[in-house]
Amino acid sequence: MMIKKVLRAGVVSALLLSSGSSAALAQVSLLERELANPQAAAKADLGFRRGSVIVAPIPFSNPMIGSGLTLGAGYLFTLPGSKPSGAGLAKLKSSNGSEGLGGGFSLSFADGGWSVSLFAAEATLFYDFPLGSSVNIPIKQTGEAYALRVDRGISESLSAGVSFTYLDSTIGIDSPGLGVLPPILRPDADLSLGKVGLDVTFDTRDDTFYPTEGTLVAASLSYGVEVDSIFGGNFKVLDRSYTKGLLSAAHYREVGESGVLAAKASLCGLAYSAPFFDACGVGLANGLRGFGALDDLEPWSAAVQAEYRGRLSNRFGYVVFAGFGGGGESLGSMSFDSGGFAAGVGLRVRVSRKFGLDYAIDYARNDDQEDFLYVTLGQRF
Repeated sequence: MMIKKVLRAGVVSALLLSSGSSAALAQVSLLERELANPQAAAKADLGFRRGSVIVAPIPFSNPMIGSGLTLGAGYLFTLPGSKPSGAGLAKLKSSNGSEGLGGGFSLSFADGGWSVSLFAAEATLFYDFPLGSSVNIPIKQTGEAYALRVDRGISESLSAGVSFTYLDSTIGIDSPGLGVLPPILRPDADLSLGKVGLDVTFDTRDDTFYPTEGTLVAASLSYGVEVDSIFGGNFKVLDRSYTKGLLSAAHYREVGESGVLAAKASLCGLAYSAPFFDACGVGLANGLRGFGALDDLEPWSAAVQAEYRGRLSNRFGYVVFAGFGGGGESLGSMSFDSGGFAAGVGLRVRVSRKFGLDYAIDYARNDDQEDFLYVTLGQRF
C-alpha cells in the first residue's frame, strides 16, 4: 500500500545508514527484502554493543512526489548466528509538500530461526492521478499505517512468514475548483483496510545489499478487506475484499573481476476490487524503472528487467539496465498497452564498504520518450 511503502522506505533507509551505509518510494520497499543472509551475517561484528548509530540525511528523487530529503536515525546490530537486526526513525519531506513520519524495528534471533518486524507511520502525500493520456487529477492523500511481520527460517535458504497490516486512508481533490472526486476514485475516498499476508522466500544470494552470485525467489499471497464504510457511512461497500498475489525471481552472476549481471522477472495478480494504491502495475507492483507508479494500473501485470553492474573504483560504480512489462484485466489479456519498454544508466556511490550498500542515481527513458530520474538507497533489486 502506497503510504506504507513511502514511509517504510525512509525508515529502512535509516536502519541501513546506522550500519554506515529503499528510497524507491512507491515502487519498491526495502523492508520486504531480507536484511542479510547467513553468509553475510557471519562476516559481520556480533553483539548489541558492537552495533552503530548514525543520524544522516537521505536525498531522494521520485517521479510521483518529486525530490526531497529523508532525515533518518537508526541502530543496526547482529545477534550471534542471526541476520542483522535494527531500529529506525525517519522524517520525510518532498518538494511538492508531501511529508511523513515513520518508525520501526526488525529483530532476528534464535540463530536466525526467527525474525519479527514492526512498523508504524503517518503521511500526507500530494500527487497526480492519471485519468487519461493527457488528464491528471491533483490528489491529496493522508493516512496512517501499521504493520507486523513474523518470519520463520525453515532452512539456510528457505523461510516463510505471516504479516498483518492496517491502513486508514483519506483521499481528496487538491484543488478547490475541481469539485468532487471522479467516479473511479470514490470507492477509495475514505477507507480503513486490513490485510493479512503469507510469504515464502528462497534465497541463495552471497550478499543481500550487493549480491554477485545466487538466486532470490519470493512469493506472497495477501487478503485485504475493508473494515469501515466510506463517506462517513452514507455510502457503504458491503464485504469489499480482494486477494493479491506477487511472484518474483531474481538471479545474479559475476562477470569478470568486478562485474555483475542481474536479472529479475515478476508477476502480480488481483482477484476482485483492490484500492488503486494497492493494485498491480509495471511501475507500482513490478518496480520497473521508466514508468510512473500510477500510469499503468491493472488487475494483472508482469515485467522482466536486467542490468549490468560495474565498478569504477572502490567508491564508485555504474549500471546499464533495460526492461519491459505489460498488464491487463486477466493473465491472458496482458499487453504492452499498459506498459512498454524502458532502458537507462545509473551511478552508484558506495556508502558502506562493510555491507556493500550504495546510493543509486538512475536515469530511465521509456518507449514513449518519457524521462524519469530516481535517487534511492540500495540497488533496485
